[in-house]
Amino acid sequence: MKKLIALVLALICVLSLAGCQKTSASCQKTISASEVYLFPEPTILITGSFYSQGKETTFEIGSENYGPNDFISWFYDLELTACDEPEAVEGAESYTFKVAGKDAFTYEDRGSEAYIIIDSNYYKVSNPSTPPIN
Repeated sequence: MKKLIALVLALICVLSLAGCQKTSASCQKTISASEVYLFPEPTILITGSFYSQGKETTFEIGSENYGPNDFISWFYDLELTACDEPEAVEGAESYTFKVAGKDAFTYEDRGSEAYIIIDSNYYKVSNPSTPPIN
């Protein structure tokens, strides 16, 4: 009888540990971009730089060329998952954005994957798309 009780308790412990591992993996839930960064009101001008193949191109959103509302909508529609810093890759393109003269975030496009970087925190983008800057 004691062996049966010990076996049942051992099975319960093993199953509860397996349940904890599944729970912690599912804790990485998808969040909206507005949960990690809110644009100040009103946001009239966003400046930035696009980095690709060792070249930097600057741009302004809110100038006569680009409207800020489309850009802000694009950002808020992103679905993110908090993650650790991924390994560096060659060929990644990045967009760095400043709002009111302050660093806001970076969008790193790796082709099949994209990341938002805010204050050294990384978020994998579940629905990557190119920022609407041109």
